[in-house]
Amino acid sequence: MKKVISVFLAVVMVFSVFAVTAAAATNAKVKYPIIFIAGSSVDLFDAEGNEISTGIEVLTDDDEGDGMGMDKIVETTVNILKPFVMEGLLQDKWDNYGKVLYDEFAPIWDESQLDGDGNTKYGIGVSASEISHWDNVAATVDHGKDGTFSYVDYKFRYDWRLSPYDHVDRLHEFIKTVLNTTKCEKVCLVGRCLGGNVVTAYLDKYGSEGLVAKVVYDEVMSNGSTTVNDSFSGKIKFSDKHIQAYLLESEHFGKDDIGIDLRGVNELLIDAVKKTVDCAVQSGALQVGLDGIEALYEKVAEAFLPAMLRATGLATWPSYWTSLNAQDFDTALNLIFGEEGSEVRKANAGLVEKILYLKERIVIPRTYEGEANLYKKFEKEYGVEIGILAGYGLLQGPITESSDDTGDCTVDLKSASFGATAAGVFDTLSDEYIAERTALGYGDYISADRKVDASTCLFPDTTWIIKNKHHDTMTGYYIVEKFCQYENFTVSNNYKDIDRFLVASLEKYGNSAFENMTEDNCGDPYWITDVEQTPTLKTKLEALISFLKVFFKVITELFNGNITLDF
Repeated sequence: MKKVISVFLAVVMVFSVFAVTAAAATNAKVKYPIIFIAGSSVDLFDAEGNEISTGIEVLTDDDEGDGMGMDKIVETTVNILKPFVMEGLLQDKWDNYGKVLYDEFAPIWDESQLDGDGNTKYGIGVSASEISHWDNVAATVDHGKDGTFSYVDYKFRYDWRLSPYDHVDRLHEFIKTVLNTTKCEKVCLVGRCLGGNVVTAYLDKYGSEGLVAKVVYDEVMSNGSTTVNDSFSGKIKFSDKHIQAYLLESEHFGKDDIGIDLRGVNELLIDAVKKTVDCAVQSGALQVGLDGIEALYEKVAEAFLPAMLRATGLATWPSYWTSLNAQDFDTALNLIFGEEGSEVRKANAGLVEKILYLKERIVIPRTYEGEANLYKKFEKEYGVEIGILAGYGLLQGPITESSDDTGDCTVDLKSASFGATAAGVFDTLSDEYIAERTALGYGDYISADRKVDASTCLFPDTTWIIKNKHHDTMTGYYIVEKFCQYENFTVSNNYKDIDRFLVASLEKYGNSAFENMTEDNCGDPYWITDVEQTPTLKTKLEALISFLKVFFKVITELFNGNITLDF
């Protein structure tokens, strides 16, 4: 009898385990409305309803004859700033250079800057009619009558320049409106780029109310961005190899097509560089050679960036400050706004207060280990499932210390994926590293191109990593919708057999196709393989000239990832 009972219990246990496994392997459909929160692609308007420019195109906006134009840029840079470049090179004193640069260019971007309290100027913001439209959709349209929602059904519009905490109360009401309309209990939030900041701030304040079932972070900056971090904190480094690759990459994705015709200014810019270099050589401030060219570039860039980040408004937008690392935060504040007690810091006291609030609520808590981590708190305490989309294989800002960090051209992979370990742009993970990780049981987390280890991600089972995914494309949104609409949708449990590592189509900018990564399709694109690896004086000077041709454009391009999209 005991033997019969033992056999019976064993059979029950086997079937019980099988039943649990089978249940876990199913993807039961759930009904959650999806609210899409875009980044900086949302257009801004003044109080009269006129669209304003927050990008570099303002320099060539000659509709009323008041555009600065590229000729004026070169004239200003060479004739007005050259004496201060020389002062900096000879005396290592760059304060005057930065001040003159800021005074010259700040009026051009006056409308896009926030004021000293971190508020908008002149009634500028997202169109009131657009906000009203989406509020009306949320209140009247049930897109889920067939049981399925799309990420384009409900869009939350906001002024992405402001602190994300300025928007969470309105988002809370928007969510409750959508739930009332659809008769659902919870929503899914999809945060793209800067939209991730709004999602994170919302969960920080309202997550305990349990209205959010799932969240997707698509190449967000709320978990950091090494390019933004290094630019804000002055970590400048010249690399002709990375600039070569960046320019090839930009050409492929059509990033030259933003309203500036560079063909007519090529000779002027070459002349400007020659004059600057010749003047520095004649004065003895610059020794001709690799180190001299690099030193000139880095010194000018170190002074250039803080002034231009404030002048263009970028550093006055609190949302970008979530991209900084906690250890570089104070350095960046001092570099951009001056040390405590300085006139610039006093004039921006309210803005700095908002920026520091983000540091305490988002930046520092995301660095905590284990369950204390901000996002782990959302998962554990609020029951929020978190999915991640991240891209790699593209160059970041080629003028910073982090230029070798692979990413999506705006956010580095480690930040966007919440912790993936990645090789440099031109490298692969070492044989020793791969052998060690494989021995620990993490071999399946290594990409076929041997460049990424996803086992170190914060949410490795719900993180999809896409090679050659540009920040400005919607590659992977099939995954987003399925993650939101099905239970237990993970890397290992999805009915379409979508792998952890994917490859985006390298068709023209905007294509959203992808396929599972294999040994056959995982090769590097030409902007990686065609780069001249050994620097010479010629390649350094040519890289410097080429980069200066798009310097002003790149400054905006690094931080304004969605300039061609309207979601």
